[in-house]
Parts: sequence; C-alpha cells; structure tokens
Amino acid sequence: MIPPPDWLDPKGRYLVGISGGRDSIALHHWLVENHFKKIIYCHLNHGLREEESDGDEQFLLELLGRDLITSRSDVHKLADREHLSLETAARKARHRFFEECANRTGVTRILLAHHADDQAETILFNLLRGTAGLKGMKPRQRIGSLTFLRPFLDVRRNVIDRYLASRKFPFRDDSSNREPFATRNRLRNEAIPLLTEIMKRDVTPNILRASKHHQELERSADSYLSEIEILDPQGRIHLPTFRNLPRALQKRSIHQFLRSHKIPELSSAHIDEALEIAYPDSPPSMNLPGGQRLRRKESRLFISL
Repeated sequence: MIPPPDWLDPKGRYLVGISGGRDSIALHHWLVENHFKKIIYCHLNHGLREEESDGDEQFLLELLGRDLITSRSDVHKLADREHLSLETAARKARHRFFEECANRTGVTRILLAHHADDQAETILFNLLRGTAGLKGMKPRQRIGSLTFLRPFLDVRRNVIDRYLASRKFPFRDDSSNREPFATRNRLRNEAIPLLTEIMKRDVTPNILRASKHHQELERSADSYLSEIEILDPQGRIHLPTFRNLPRALQKRSIHQFLRSHKIPELSSAHIDEALEIAYPDSPPSMNLPGGQRLRRKESRLFISL
C-alpha cells in the first residue's frame, strides 16, 4: 500500500467514513499501520439490506468499539419524501450524518476510501451525464464546513484486495454493490467490463489519464481567465469583455460563475443556454436549478431570484 500523502498528518484528528466493506476496512488498517491515533469512525446504517445492514454495524462495533459513531437512516423514506433516486438519497443521508458527526466531535476532516476504480466510474458517469466533462473526485474537497480526504484515489482495487488478502483482514461484502438499481453499479459491473472486453485491455488507466489531461487544460484555462477582468465591481459578468473570449473560454467562465453562486445540478444544457443569454438576440433571462434566474441587462449578466 501507499505511504500517507504529504497533506495527511498522522498526528491530526480525523473522522473516517466506514461501511465494513473491503475498501473502508483497508483504510482502517492502513491508518493503524501508519500510526494515525486520533481517529473517530462514522458508520451510517442505510436500512437498505435489513439483517445484512445490522450485521455490518455489529461487525464494526466489535472491531472498533467506542471509537465508532453509528446512526440509522431510512433511505427509502428519504427518497420518496424528496423525490430522489435511492443512490442520491443515500449520498444525501451520508452527508447529513457526517455533518452531525462533525458537530458532535468538532472534527471536520473526513477520510473516505474511494480508490482509482471508483474514480474511473465517477469520470465515466460525469461524462455520460454531460455535467462535468471528464471530471472525477478530488483528493481533497471542501463541501460547506466539511473537508473530504481521499488518500486511496490513485490506488487500484486489486491492490486493496491483495493488501487485505495478504494480512487476512476480515470485511463485510455489501450485496447491494451487485444489484443493478444504482447507475454506478451498472457502470462498475457491466459497462467498464464490457469496454475492457471490447478494447481487449484494461480501460481504467486510459479513463484516468484522459481525466488528468482534461484537468491540466482546465487549469491552463483558469490561469488565463484569472488575468482577464470579466466581472465588474458588483460581481456581474461584463458582456463586452466576455463576448471577445473564444467559445471554450466563454463556457468555462460561465461554468465558474454559476458554480461560484452555488447553483446546484448544473448540466451542459444549462451552460449552453446561459451562453445564448449572453447575446442580445436571445431571451433576457433563464431559469436555473435551485429556483434562481440568470438575467441579462445593460451589458451585464447576473443572478437574481
């Protein structure tokens, strides 16, 4: 396994999201072997697999004892109440649970066991949804008051499997990972194996490599945009300056602008429509996710209710 990255301090305090599955159990033992001592583990029982979920919780209680915070959530009810997919509802429930754990402990840094194969699935998922190009997860990601840390993001799943097998560490096998109800499960269990078969090679490294190249291009674009004053003193897009940019940089700047205003669930269709709003022969406003509007007035583009 890998040594801890520079941005992880074995003397620091961390929360760890743990399910009992192979990846999070590998993370637990890796932390122990690298002398992380100020660790609090957080386990959410999603209530999706009844007796199996209860078995996961009991397994972790026996393994971790008083270092474990547990809670339960009825993800089916959350999905029905908020009109979400089970996958999205489970993710939302986990985030709320992590916030509760952070408030309870005063620790806001959360370690997660996402690895390189998870990253490839995320990149493919984002590409097919048309929301974020070839973007994947970040090793360090700030969301609200929480900072999520993913030290295994460059580690392949087979390396984790060998690590667990070599030390005979027990773990729980999550049967829901094999069920086709979740899009990511189908990408993991059907799409990526099929692509590997078609290409006659492991496609995951190429997916990861393409994403890194995409990120390099985005950083170059961001560096260029940082030298151009697109926003006026009130934080609105100055359209005469904006219209002089190449279309690719217009899309990038619009995306940054909307993200800076915390517009949720952005898609490529939203970005394309926003580009049209920037020109006078188009409608002067558009609806945005989250109930806000993007408006054009007096050579400015801005967001309002």
